[in-house]
Amino acid sequence: MNTEKPISRRSFLDWLLGAGLVTWAVAFIAPVISYVWPAQRRGPSVQTVSAGKETDFAEWQSKIVAVNGHPVIVVHTPQGFRAFSAICTHLGCIVGWDAARKLIECPCHAGFFDLTGRVVSGPPPRPLAEHGVVVANGEVLVKSA
Repeated sequence: MNTEKPISRRSFLDWLLGAGLVTWAVAFIAPVISYVWPAQRRGPSVQTVSAGKETDFAEWQSKIVAVNGHPVIVVHTPQGFRAFSAICTHLGCIVGWDAARKLIECPCHAGFFDLTGRVVSGPPPRPLAEHGVVVANGEVLVKSA
């Protein structure tokens, strides 16, 4: 003899609604907790990336390389190599090298930076962050900031 009581439609809908609310709460709270929870650092925070061979750079030539997932512009000047964040401090556009003016240029709103990273003209509010550059065994190495 079957003593199980069949589930009513109302009970099933109540259970389904409760499961949906729990799923929604987990989906809402999990990203909030992962944002608030402190990030764990693994490994060294300073990374060195090769920008290429020193002989591959002509004087006043530039190249953009990725350092820790962020673009960095490397410029070969007569005094050596300089490297700066390639993200404009105004609205985050990627900057480029204007060889004619010998300035770093943001194409979005005509912002210009000199070879020390300082703002020469335009709307950028801050200078570009500088990265260390070392030439070792003929290779140009860029350090994370």
